[in-house]
Amino acid sequence: MTTRGRRPTLATAVLCAGCTTVPVPPDLAKPPEPDISVAQVQAGAQAHVGQRVRWGGTVLGVRNRAQTTEVEVLSRPLSDDGVPSTADGAGLGRFVAVMAGFVDPVTFPKDYRVTVAGEIARVETRNVGDYPYAYPVVTVRHYRTFAPPAPPAYWNRYPYYGPAYPWGPWWGPGPWYRPWPWPYYW
Repeated sequence: MTTRGRRPTLATAVLCAGCTTVPVPPDLAKPPEPDISVAQVQAGAQAHVGQRVRWGGTVLGVRNRAQTTEVEVLSRPLSDDGVPSTADGAGLGRFVAVMAGFVDPVTFPKDYRVTVAGEIARVETRNVGDYPYAYPVVTVRHYRTFAPPAPPAYWNRYPYYGPAYPWGPWWGPGPWYRPWPWPYYW
């Protein structure tokens, strides 16, 4: 085989290597039984200490302590594969994910989504503004971050300019308004 015949094979192998996926830890792949919610832990904290949970949501903030890193999360519903919902609206409560050692805050930017799996350690009362709030604290075994959803496409933001509006940008309200469906030719 000549070197000319090996090049496409090598290029194909390099391209296919970029398509591989990272395996999801089993703790993140499916929820533990029973599946406990943040509200259930807030209501009866001592009954749930030590139980395993899989929770996710939107990152609100990161605080590095001497031995641990705390990530404050607004809980959101999880899909079957453990990805937090991107729907706007009220969350399902707040919780704190505690990780051993130092974790760079760049790993958890604000508004990123995160899914964590671990055990409930305790419930702490912290303030949200001036309101005392009960935060379930989860000792994290595994976590995974997800980027925030992309903004809507240009055509979805401006309904008069796009495939849904059949006459094009020269028809209807806008900078190129014409009362007929053909453009000017000067």
